[in-house]
Amino acid sequence: MLKYSTYQSIHNKPSLAGSKFRGLQAISIRKGLTRIMTVIILLTITCTGMVSAFASSNEGNSFADLKTVVVKSGDTLWEIAVAHKPKGKDTRDYVEHIKDYNGLTVSSIQSGDVLILPPK
Repeated sequence: MLKYSTYQSIHNKPSLAGSKFRGLQAISIRKGLTRIMTVIILLTITCTGMVSAFASSNEGNSFADLKTVVVKSGDTLWEIAVAHKPKGKDTRDYVEHIKDYNGLTVSSIQSGDVLILPPK
């Protein structure tokens, strides 16, 4: 049996090259996380600004400006269009606008229906 051995374990001693590599790896992970967080913050700010811009651009089209009509017994879409259309506008076109605005596919309406009139 051998009295002396030249075997050295690679597991007992910490390697300097490994610790340097771990340090560099930790630094690169921190840089990557910093870049990702910067991109997320910039996207959040940009999206918030865009939503605010689009939300404020519809100031003239608020629901308070819309006029509604409650259909009474015997009313027709034609009579409602004649009574509420802007001057100089064709009644047939206004009837179609009312139908489109209210999602109607036919011209029949019933008493109690609430119609939203298109803005003038």
